[in-house]
Amino acid sequence: MVNRNKSVSKQCKPYQSLVATALLTGSFFQFVAPVLADGTTAGTSISNTATATYEDPNAPGTTINATSNTVTVTVAEVAGITVTASGVTDANGGNVAVGDLLVYAYTLTNVGNDPTKFHIPNQATTTGPGTVSGTLPNGGTPNSLQYSTDGGLTWTNVPPGGVDTPSVPVSGTVLVRVPVTVQAGAQTNDVITVTFGNTPGDAQNQLRSPDGGDVFTVDNPDTGVAGEVPGTPINGTREASITQQIKVGNTAKTIALATILKTRTGYNAGVPSVLNDDVLTYGLSLRVESNDVTNSGLTPGALAGTPINVDGSTVTRILVSDAIPASTTLNGTPTAPSGWIVVYAGEDPAVAGNTADKALWKTNPAQVTGGVVRRVGFINDPNVISSVATGTTLTGFTVQVKTTGVTGSAATAINNIAQVFGKTAGDPTSPLLFDDSGDQNPDNITNGVPSTTVDSGYYPTTPTNTDTGNNNQGTSSATGDVNVYTISLATANSVLNGPNGAPDATGPSGLTNDDFTNKSSLVPAGTAPNTTLDPQSVGFTNTIKNNGTTTNDITIVPTAPATITDLPNNTKVTVSYNSQSAVYTYSNGVFTIAAGNTPIKISGVTAGASINYGVEVDLPSGTALSTDINRGFPVPITAFVDTNNNSAVDSGEVNNISIDRVYTGFLQLLKMSRVLQGTGPAVPGSDGTFSITPKTPSPGNIIEYQVQYKNISDAQSGTGNVILNANKVVISEDGTQSPNNWALDNDNNTQIDTSNIVGSAKDSGTANIQFFSGNPASTSGIDQTGTTVNNDVTKYVDTITGQVAPGIQRTFTFQRKVN
Repeated sequence: MVNRNKSVSKQCKPYQSLVATALLTGSFFQFVAPVLADGTTAGTSISNTATATYEDPNAPGTTINATSNTVTVTVAEVAGITVTASGVTDANGGNVAVGDLLVYAYTLTNVGNDPTKFHIPNQATTTGPGTVSGTLPNGGTPNSLQYSTDGGLTWTNVPPGGVDTPSVPVSGTVLVRVPVTVQAGAQTNDVITVTFGNTPGDAQNQLRSPDGGDVFTVDNPDTGVAGEVPGTPINGTREASITQQIKVGNTAKTIALATILKTRTGYNAGVPSVLNDDVLTYGLSLRVESNDVTNSGLTPGALAGTPINVDGSTVTRILVSDAIPASTTLNGTPTAPSGWIVVYAGEDPAVAGNTADKALWKTNPAQVTGGVVRRVGFINDPNVISSVATGTTLTGFTVQVKTTGVTGSAATAINNIAQVFGKTAGDPTSPLLFDDSGDQNPDNITNGVPSTTVDSGYYPTTPTNTDTGNNNQGTSSATGDVNVYTISLATANSVLNGPNGAPDATGPSGLTNDDFTNKSSLVPAGTAPNTTLDPQSVGFTNTIKNNGTTTNDITIVPTAPATITDLPNNTKVTVSYNSQSAVYTYSNGVFTIAAGNTPIKISGVTAGASINYGVEVDLPSGTALSTDINRGFPVPITAFVDTNNNSAVDSGEVNNISIDRVYTGFLQLLKMSRVLQGTGPAVPGSDGTFSITPKTPSPGNIIEYQVQYKNISDAQSGTGNVILNANKVVISEDGTQSPNNWALDNDNNTQIDTSNIVGSAKDSGTANIQFFSGNPASTSGIDQTGTTVNNDVTKYVDTITGQVAPGIQRTFTFQRKVN
């Protein structure tokens, strides 16, 4: 239940990389044209004007303002392509057998920041008892591939020698179908693999190395193409490939597995004495699975549109829909990510048969049936997005409602669920596919068969299945789980306790008793994994709020975590307010206050007032690294109204908990390697697989090193929490400094033992990689290869752009040839 005076606003905002411009002495500006991250539109002009305030010491207190000249940078054009597997279908139906025509589907996506064409070859590589042959439906040419730029509605044959597609907008997709005929002699369990494109290890979006069968970007002409920025991509021509397979005897079933996710991202109460002016904000996300999360033998495919009615015409669109909850009305204008359009419907979802896929959608809310918006929808703009590839998650859909229909003073539940509708891309016989929010799986698939029963997505009364944690972790396997939020009037005694400035923050449960502040202690250089340390004390600032209607005294004490062993014994916690302080020592689930100390009590907190207090957490010697145990050390702090003045939280006393969590480091580095054949002998055993185990490469083999770096701290789950973003991350790989020796001549044969492979150093995110040579590796150089420390790369420095958010894992890889 939510208390009336609660006011929650979404704290987590999307981060965008910007260019830093340095103001040098003498009012001189050094200008460099940078390469920004893919996704920032090419040609975008970013301006920067500096402002300052200062005082004349002869006139203290008088503010003087200054404004600099304006400097600008222009975002470079960056090309990008990914190829994803979109499933295999058997044109003959049933199990895969000799003579069957199999259709292997692929999705090409423009992941650059400028429109581009794609080159599609009329070939693919097969292994096993199958050849690229046969005639695809819809007017296919014998033995020819086909492509579609409209989500699979129409198909075009790929001529001999390949074809360049029409211009594809940023985030736009092209579908490709490859006909494969099962050959005579095929046996049950024989594997037929098809690779479309030609990159080592099916690498995505890599610099093209020209080969036959490549799938790659083709820059548009500088004029005559919508959105095209003049010039050529600064990162060159990019290519990608992917492999998918099926066994003879299996049933080829490809279905788009779409999952819709919903979270309540904000709540703001209005006048405390009424319930009809509260505002709730919801965020929606669409995920198209790349794995068969239903465990029913399906091959995941891309998601395309289904016929719906928009502005009086039947069009084919992907539809994300949200029914306006009972007792609420639409508040403000919904927002959609790029490439999506907001639509509205007025049919009453409480009436049987009025499902979202059958609604009369309007782009103008004033034109909806009945004049009242009952549903909000989001549809793809086919000029930008024709399908959504597997492995894609789209965010940025928001809907806000106001509780205008809530009457009286009784606590009221606001129930909401979102839905998504579409079909499998490239499958003309695809059934309608849909999903309800609140859980992690496409809930319309049962034993591999899509459901034909579409529910209304409207819950005026308390539903059976709910997403109690506001985190899409419901357990329904059929109808999704409803996001429930209960609002109520304020009471005389009520208290909120949360992070600095956010006493009404909510945690992973969606309630205010598990909100949190995450901080990290310092970790000394050279602290190896699986060692312990004596962390420095970490300070926190928390905020309490008297959320009741009368003045109250509020007491603050530390309490044991839910899992007693999550906090080491001998942890010291100090709670302070003004000149008061109380020191506690933790042991086996009990906090003991120091002799002569008394619990902190903040007296006379008036109704609605917020007050800050301090907490210091000093973990003991022998504490593990958080990156070894994948968690922090939580200290729950309880604020309560001590009605019987015994300094303990008793049954019936109003209280609220906020968690101060200390991490001993939160960016985890995992180093792995694998061996590639290169010009050497075949790679033995499991040496060709990334792992931490030792490898045995031969001369001519290539060692590929990979650093997986991950932010293991808790993500923003709820609202108002303080999370740990890893900022200014720099990864250094120095082959001349012990314990590293991969850039040295260890066998004294006049050449270093391994040499850099040019173009191999890559970060899976946006980063700037610098190269150094020499021993010590202090000479700034280029991406080069040689056999001495002076003409090869002996150190790589990977500087990550922007922040690494909690839960995000990325990789830095580079290759060295064994000399």
